[in-house]
Amino acid sequence: MRKIPGWSSSRNLFFKMERKAFVDTHAPETGSCQFKACGLNPPAKPVEMLRPLYSTRCKKVFDCVTVITKTARRPYLVMRLAQSIRDKKGYDLRVIAYDDGPNDYPTEVWDDIAQYPFLQYMIGDSDDMGISLGRNLALKMVKTKYFLLVDDDHVFNDKTNLDKMIEILDTTDATLVGGKFEGFMKFAGALKFGEYHGRQEFAIFSGHCDRTLPQFGCEQCDSTSNIFMAKTHPVLDMGGWSEELLIAEHADFFVKMKAFGNKVVYCDDIEVINQQESPEERSKSYQKLRYDMGRKNRMFRLMNARYNVNGLFWCSQYEVISENELKCLETKHKIGYC
Repeated sequence: MRKIPGWSSSRNLFFKMERKAFVDTHAPETGSCQFKACGLNPPAKPVEMLRPLYSTRCKKVFDCVTVITKTARRPYLVMRLAQSIRDKKGYDLRVIAYDDGPNDYPTEVWDDIAQYPFLQYMIGDSDDMGISLGRNLALKMVKTKYFLLVDDDHVFNDKTNLDKMIEILDTTDATLVGGKFEGFMKFAGALKFGEYHGRQEFAIFSGHCDRTLPQFGCEQCDSTSNIFMAKTHPVLDMGGWSEELLIAEHADFFVKMKAFGNKVVYCDDIEVINQQESPEERSKSYQKLRYDMGRKNRMFRLMNARYNVNGLFWCSQYEVISENELKCLETKHKIGYC
């Protein structure tokens, strides 16, 4: 596994990282952005065709794609996901799910899981391994050239078009193809570092993509939602997800994708249903895992240590200054401080 300089996969060590290495290996400062991480602002190189359209080498989805997901003591949601895959004709896919320990489910739960022979349900050693470690453990078990990442509360629908994702990955040099959640805000967009709010910050510009791919009806962006298919080995080579992050892993993963030169495609016509539990249905233990601020603060501290930024925010209304720089036009937006 090729490691990012200055990065350790040990969650006990990452707070001790020096602020040097990661961005030092990239492009110099650009535009009005004058700190090292700004070297990551230029768009990725354009996606290139490797072979003609409709020349996919993947004849059966089962032979090319494995589904991975991380859950937190919610086997019934994983089984619902598995049932939605079973209901989609032609998608006889292997599913690898990683759950937190301990292995104390009653026999009835394991009997229900056994109704899905294509589902490999793994139990971790920790009762709080975190989403990143769980995904990495599942990813290391993948034997196919592509994997499909989903969350445990996703459900396939008639727009979950895996054949299109395979077509793009098979015929281009893109590393990842993502879609969206039905009825949810658009997570596809641009990732930029800059001087915002009087400090060095990291921004996610929702909806801004650098290029169109008319042959597929898709766009080339920096990030997508957590419904995507990717080439297995390039993601393994960059270390997968940062295991220090128990939750709030999304932005860091896609910044790493860009830093390693991996190209990201977003298709607005590919989607899953994000069928979340209601607050009343969620267990108290899951509520704590999902919303604990101490766990979220790990992300802020990692971004500060790795990129020397003091805040992160989300922006959906913006002005394009250049291909390297976007200006947020909103006066109020979600902000987190490192």
